[in-house]
Amino acid sequence: MPSQLQWEKINEIVASIHSTKNTSAMRIAFLQKLMKLIDFDFADFNIGRMKTTSDPHLVDPVVVSKYDSNFEKEFIYQYESTFAPMDYVKWLFLSSESLVYRESDLVNEEVRKKSPFYLHYLKAFDLVNIAGIVIASGGQFVGAVTLYRTEKNGDFSDADIYILKQLLPHLQNKFDNEETSLQKNIHSLSSLLKNEYQLTNREIEIIGYVYNGNTNMEIGHALHISDNTVKKHLYNLYYKLDVKNRTQLVHFIVTHQLQDLWN
Repeated sequence: MPSQLQWEKINEIVASIHSTKNTSAMRIAFLQKLMKLIDFDFADFNIGRMKTTSDPHLVDPVVVSKYDSNFEKEFIYQYESTFAPMDYVKWLFLSSESLVYRESDLVNEEVRKKSPFYLHYLKAFDLVNIAGIVIASGGQFVGAVTLYRTEKNGDFSDADIYILKQLLPHLQNKFDNEETSLQKNIHSLSSLLKNEYQLTNREIEIIGYVYNGNTNMEIGHALHISDNTVKKHLYNLYYKLDVKNRTQLVHFIVTHQLQDLWN
C-alpha cells in the first residue's frame, strides 16, 4: 500500500487530471507529477486512434524523460517510422476496456529479448523495462501512457503497478467526459497529417523548414542529420503527399491551410 505521502501525491495527480482543460497540458502535467511517484527514465502519453477495427495508431505524443530533446525526438521518430509494426504488445490497444500492464507479465522474457523490437529498438536506446496504461472509451482505444526504465534501473514493481491502477479510473473518466475536445485534438492540424497521411513528427518538422525556405543543408544542420537523410525524408514526404517537388509541397500546405503549424 502507498504511504501517506504517496497518497497525497496520487491525490495531487487526480486533481490535476480533472482540473487541467487542455489535453496536451493535462498529459504533460500527469507525466511530470507521476515522475515524483514512480521512478521512470522515459515516458510518453499518446492519443489513440483506430484507422480500422484492427489498426490502432498512437498520435500526438507528449514526452517527459531524463534525456535531452534530441534523444526524445529520435526515440519517438524511430517508433513511428520503423518499429511500430514490430511492437509485440500492440495488441493491447485493441482492448475494449482500459487496463494497466507490465510488459514482463505479458511476454516471455526469453522470447522478448530475441525479438527485433527489443534488440534493435528498446535495447539500442537502453529502455528495456516497460509498464503502462491503455485507455479505452466507448469500447475503443483512445489513449496510452507508456513508462520505460533502463536495464540498470530494473523492472517496475508491484507497488508501481498498484499506483497506476489507482490513477486509471480518473484518466478513464477524463476521456469519457471530454470526448468532444479530444476529438478536436485528434483532428488538429498536426494530427491530420499524422492520421490521414501517416507522417511522422520528423517529417512534419521538415515540412516546416521547407515551407520557410530552408535548403537541405540548412535543414540537416538544424536537425543534426546528413543531407542524404534530409533527401530521404523529402522523398518519403513527396510519396505520402503525392507531390513531385518543393513547390508542390508548399502548394499542398497552403491549399490545406496548414501554415499555422509553422508560423
